[in-house]
Amino acid sequence: MAFIAIVFVILLVSSIHTIDEGSVGIYYRQGALQESYSLPGVRFKAPFISELKEITIRPTTETMEDIKTVTRDGIEIVFHDIQIISNVEVSQLIDLVRKFGSEFRRVLIYDRVSEDLRLFCANHTIDEVYNSLFLDIVANVKLNVEESIKRLGLRGETGIHILNLVVPKPDIPRDIAVNYKKVKVQWTEQLVAVQQQKTEQIKKETQSIKAILDAEREKDVLEIELQKELLKKQKEKERNDLDIQIVKDREENIADIAAYKKEKQSEANKKLYSPEYIKLEMAKSLANNTKFYFSGEESALGGLLSKILT
Repeated sequence: MAFIAIVFVILLVSSIHTIDEGSVGIYYRQGALQESYSLPGVRFKAPFISELKEITIRPTTETMEDIKTVTRDGIEIVFHDIQIISNVEVSQLIDLVRKFGSEFRRVLIYDRVSEDLRLFCANHTIDEVYNSLFLDIVANVKLNVEESIKRLGLRGETGIHILNLVVPKPDIPRDIAVNYKKVKVQWTEQLVAVQQQKTEQIKKETQSIKAILDAEREKDVLEIELQKELLKKQKEKERNDLDIQIVKDREENIADIAAYKKEKQSEANKKLYSPEYIKLEMAKSLANNTKFYFSGEESALGGLLSKILT
């Protein structure tokens, strides 16, 4: 009984195991990969004849080893600390392991990244890799790796995905780095000069805009002053015209009154100075004289008296 108990404990210890969260367990029975897998938790396997392999399926970050490449112009450069974040679909895990082994990430991702990075550098110059096209490296390499995974995948399904790829700037030879540093210094000096030119241009434009605004403001002020002056002149003219019209109307009224007075006086005179009235008044006037000298009826006085008395 003791022997049986000891064997039972040994078998139990050999079969029981724990799978961590974020991973699944796959089993090899006598070297053959089994179709089933185990989810996180406490699990059992056939003792002695089954081997457990725990595979991480949640997103993981892998920092790759240094990659040496050669550019198109024959410059050797080294990429350090390339990082890749990837995850695995559980439904495709068994097929991936059966086709590419438990290190399928290295086969499908890490080796492909190294290969595509070397191809990119081989097709471009050191200046393109280090400067002008550096930002295109990640997109180019990631696209090529994903196409390789699809091409090598299972039934058109990849089962593994690249979530992020980080490629730092490579190390370049010291003499080239010194030259690039000089170029950067000159470039920054050029930037400073360009910025100064832009600043001076902005200042001149600002002064020009200010002068234009001042001129426009003075023009507006002058136009307002002119309008005020014109309005003042117009009001003065209207007032003068009104005064002139008042004087004219007053003079016309005076003239009309005088003309009316003369007209009425003339009418009255016409009615008053009738021939009979004139004879009577002359007779009265002659009556006041005591002496008359005339030389007969043919004289002027004699003719007048003759007309009056007849």
